[in-house]
Amino acid sequence: MSPITITGLGTSLDTESIIENLMKVERLPQTRLEKRQGQVKAREAALQGILKKLNEVGSTLQSLRSATLWADVQKVSSSSTAITAEMAGGAGPGGYQVEVSQLARAAQRTYEFTSSEAAASIVVGGQTIELAPGAKLADVVAAINSNHETGVSAVAVGGKLVLSSRTTGAGSAVTATGAGLAEEAAKARAGQDTLYSIDGIAGSSATNVITEAIPGVTLTATALTTGPTTISVTEPAPDTASIATKVKAFVSAYNSAVELIQAKVSEETVRSPKTQEEANKGVLFGDSSLNSLLSSMRQTLSESGLGALGVSTGAPSTAVTATSSSVRGLLTFDESKLSTLLKENPVGAKEAISGAKGFVTKLEPLVEVATKPGGGISERISTATKEAAVLGEQMTALEERLTRREERLHAQFAAMEVALSKSKSESEWLAGQLKGLETNKA
Repeated sequence: MSPITITGLGTSLDTESIIENLMKVERLPQTRLEKRQGQVKAREAALQGILKKLNEVGSTLQSLRSATLWADVQKVSSSSTAITAEMAGGAGPGGYQVEVSQLARAAQRTYEFTSSEAAASIVVGGQTIELAPGAKLADVVAAINSNHETGVSAVAVGGKLVLSSRTTGAGSAVTATGAGLAEEAAKARAGQDTLYSIDGIAGSSATNVITEAIPGVTLTATALTTGPTTISVTEPAPDTASIATKVKAFVSAYNSAVELIQAKVSEETVRSPKTQEEANKGVLFGDSSLNSLLSSMRQTLSESGLGALGVSTGAPSTAVTATSSSVRGLLTFDESKLSTLLKENPVGAKEAISGAKGFVTKLEPLVEVATKPGGGISERISTATKEAAVLGEQMTALEERLTRREERLHAQFAAMEVALSKSKSESEWLAGQLKGLETNKA
């Protein structure tokens, strides 16, 4: 309902301004509720950010204890770009000398084609291809390529029909007969196998992908070799590069979580805030549970012997400051130390990471308690969400009361204006009557 408009003509008072100022006082509780709700939402958002960071730490911890990460793997490498190598299964460790003297290719035939005014047909790879009257070379190419049963592909090159087998190797062949086709025998190319030798033993393959030369290894020849190419297969062992990558990811996620928590618990509140932004500062200042979590995580890692893995909080020095890693509890990672340990003692490295006394085993429960659904930070977020909703309901109810209050004030002042205006009119009438009596008496 729109409020009644008051002119103030009956009293010469700025009644609209009076009502506005009265409502400002009435709305002070609403302003406090809005500010309080903003703070609660700010706390909720801060906790959600921390929860996300801790969940990322939890994910990196899970990946470090994955059985797949620690499974033995083999790697293969090639000393030349002429031959690439991939593991296809378990293979005998060691070095293999491979030479490629010939690459596989497909059989190819070239034909002159003469168009016919009448319908015609040709036979390609045992398949009959029907041609419409007046068919051109482009029509022949399209007709052949639309029939994959022919086993060949067709292209038009310099006005000639070139047919290539879809497979490589000495056994590949191209056959084409029919009216309008005349082969150029000089341009015929026979199919051929890849010829190679491994450790001096000759072999061949119908394709440039060689699967039988080294059991468990697939070789792909892309060029002829000018000398022996060494294919090296490693001993079965955990993938040190993958493990180092996972440890690095943990260090990054852990530091990111610690930095965010420290920033929130150290952000002080603003006295007598003038804006909502200022009011939202310090919503987690000195938070005891978050400080306790930081302390527990730092103590757990300090007792886990991470130094052997190349993970530490940095060496103390005379130049240490409040922002140094060793003071803030942030981790540094020396990948070379971990790589050395993984090569020399992979079992010991695994034990230090995910064993019974490893840092993953000790740290993971702390993170799980803080991040588990229905508990820890999640419960605090839920509480903040409910509190913000309750404050919102209170604000809605208060706004309704304030609207009614403002309407009553407008009605009251309007009634006062009417009454005063009527009183003024009667007073003026009475004054006129008195003045008339005095005139008559005179």
